[in-house]
Amino acid sequence: MHDATFRGTISHMRKKKAPRLMWLTAALAVLAAVAIISYSSPGGWLTTDSELNFEDLALSGTQTTDKEVTRASGESAASAPSASASRKLSTVATVAQNLPNTSQFKALFKSTSVATSLTGKGPYTIFVPTNGAFSQLPPGTITKMTDAQKLRFMQYHIIDGRMIDAQAQVAGTIEAMSGDVLNFSFGADQIPLVNSAIFIHKYEASNGVVYLIDNVLLPPQR
Repeated sequence: MHDATFRGTISHMRKKKAPRLMWLTAALAVLAAVAIISYSSPGGWLTTDSELNFEDLALSGTQTTDKEVTRASGESAASAPSASASRKLSTVATVAQNLPNTSQFKALFKSTSVATSLTGKGPYTIFVPTNGAFSQLPPGTITKMTDAQKLRFMQYHIIDGRMIDAQAQVAGTIEAMSGDVLNFSFGADQIPLVNSAIFIHKYEASNGVVYLIDNVLLPPQR
């Protein structure tokens, strides 16, 4: 009698534990799946508009919003650009003129008429320094330039005929639209650099690509 009662008690306890074990097993399976996805998604130094699909720049598996990019450049998000799909339908000139926190570059972009020369099929690569990058220049660096020097300065931020893939680009030089060479190298942790500038964000356009960078590119003295 006692034996039967004992076996019945054990059976009842097993039935009560079964649902708990099922929930525990399911929870562990979910955690394992999250861990696998996190491990397999590559992290990178550069943000992009295409989550897990860089097409020409397979660097990062993380999508970053324009507000996050704005915080990276240390400025307000009030003038954040439109959705990535809209940018891809725009030319590099339009994209460059609508990036947040780049008003100093935009002013020179228009005043030198460089923007009007970038409406063709391309492809083009434009490097756009943030306002913070301009603030690091010695006072008078831009204002003391002649019109010809400003034009050369702006053209030094553009590569005509090539859409640069920063990850695939080997260390070396490429000629800018100004006729001067841009130096490509790798910094700490193999972070790609153009001269001394780090790539912050990539924007794809219909006729090329635009990179937001953290330093102004100054052409070599002649």
